[in-house]
Amino acid sequence: MMIKWLVIGTDQRLEMANDLLEEQGYESRYLAQDTFDENLKDILAEWQPKRIILPLLAMKQPIPAQLIRKDTVLYIGQSAQEWRADLDQSGVKYLNYLQNEQFIWQNAQLTAEAFVQVFYEQTKRQIAGKNFYIAGFGRVGKAVAHVLHSMQASVTITARADAQLAEANTLGYTSLRLTPSTHFTDGYLVNTIPSQWLDVANCSCQHIFDVSSAPGCLKPGRTSEYYTIHLKLPGIHFPADAAAVLADAILRMDTEERGATCLKGKESD
Repeated sequence: MMIKWLVIGTDQRLEMANDLLEEQGYESRYLAQDTFDENLKDILAEWQPKRIILPLLAMKQPIPAQLIRKDTVLYIGQSAQEWRADLDQSGVKYLNYLQNEQFIWQNAQLTAEAFVQVFYEQTKRQIAGKNFYIAGFGRVGKAVAHVLHSMQASVTITARADAQLAEANTLGYTSLRLTPSTHFTDGYLVNTIPSQWLDVANCSCQHIFDVSSAPGCLKPGRTSEYYTIHLKLPGIHFPADAAAVLADAILRMDTEERGATCLKGKESD
């Protein structure tokens, strides 16, 4: 019997990911909502999916663990620790696609390309010859730096960690240690650090672009007319590509999961 899939969420990427599953021959159903209710309860009972893809952001009301079959695998995004504890106690298997390395890197590349579009839209300026500070040198920071550098921008990496600063230098970028007193001038600041670390008094850049997660990088209570935050860039600017990256990551994870389960079954024979 073919495994049934259920995709839940209002994010356009999820709806398109469901379409991709169906195009590849999977028996899948899509539900456009971000919270558990009686409708979802009825669909779980009727459809009895063995694979459930949940929204990227935490559901307002998660699915009660006792309503999930023990032979179901959940593919989750952000979620509450208490709910995951309930799943563990109930013996329900779940995997976080947001922690999948290939998904993270591919999503970072999409974020970098989407940032370029945001920059053009907001500044009406070219990138070549401009100065950019990139705060943080994780996956998104590296992708943004690579794209900007390839477009002949001057890129300065600012980070706290010695390893990130050393890697930036090795790759040919200018580096600047990030401290509470670091001052940013003459250019644009792109933040990729998911914390409220920036005091706008230390920044006289032409614009601050935040491509990290909410609530952004500004310290609590601080505001700036030169600051904008850009959430879900891949889904907004490249929904089809973002959906493909998501679907590919989950199917790859599912193949690995089924392989591991089969291997475990053989070892126990």
